Amino acid sequence: MYRLLALDLDGTLLDSQRRITPRTHRALQQVVEAGITLVIATGQTFPALLSLCPGVPLNGPQIVFNGAQIINIDDQASLFERLVPTEYILPALSALQEQGISRVYHTHERVFADEGTPGIEDWYIPPAPPAIIVRDVSTLYPRPCIKLAGVCDPAELARKRIYFEELFAPRLYVTQAASDLIEFLHPEASKGHALAHIAHLLDIPATEIIAIGDNHNDIGMLRFAGLGIAMGNASEEVKAAAHYVTSNNDEEGVALALEGHILPFVAQQ
Repeated sequence: MYRLLALDLDGTLLDSQRRITPRTHRALQQVVEAGITLVIATGQTFPALLSLCPGVPLNGPQIVFNGAQIINIDDQASLFERLVPTEYILPALSALQEQGISRVYHTHERVFADEGTPGIEDWYIPPAPPAIIVRDVSTLYPRPCIKLAGVCDPAELARKRIYFEELFAPRLYVTQAASDLIEFLHPEASKGHALAHIAHLLDIPATEIIAIGDNHNDIGMLRFAGLGIAMGNASEEVKAAAHYVTSNNDEEGVALALEGHILPFVAQQ
């Protein structure tokens, strides 16, 4: 029997309109009522997570900033945090600028973006605060940074991600969080690391965990979990890391996965 469910948000739990369907809500409620811990694992901020998950019965530690922070849902205290090492903030920002990529600087309080960053106005839904636009995000240094991001042409992103991985390994964790989004974090900040930390805190073995995701930044937790499920809309790279592939996020792939792998066993209890 599984005891913990870890879910990515965008491209996984959320459909293309960034909504959670009633069917998926029902499945999540049944899962939690069965005593399973529900963890959202997202690159979003904690306020954004809450705004995107109205009515979702969150009952465990929540993974935000792609694993750079774990938040206790009860008192919103930080249980784990890894900041971008100060000495690599400016080199990463410079490398993004050299590649012509708009940059985003995440702090504890707010998110800051270079002028002209594509689509930045759509990142956060009220009441989550919007990004603050500045002329040059490098002027924020040395303010503590949870993660750095770059908004890139999707056609170029996979190639550039490999370039940045080679440039900064092992000093930074470089990951692709969306088709147009590359991120730089502390080397111990990832969804996989964070999920392993939560499993240790709650004394839940990996074999009793399900993780579901769709993007490169989900690969670590899909590999860690006893059952890693890739969405139908995931890349081939992500599908290859999973044990099972469900339908896409506009075909209620999460609900189908829960109805197939958790709820039948709950009903037998």
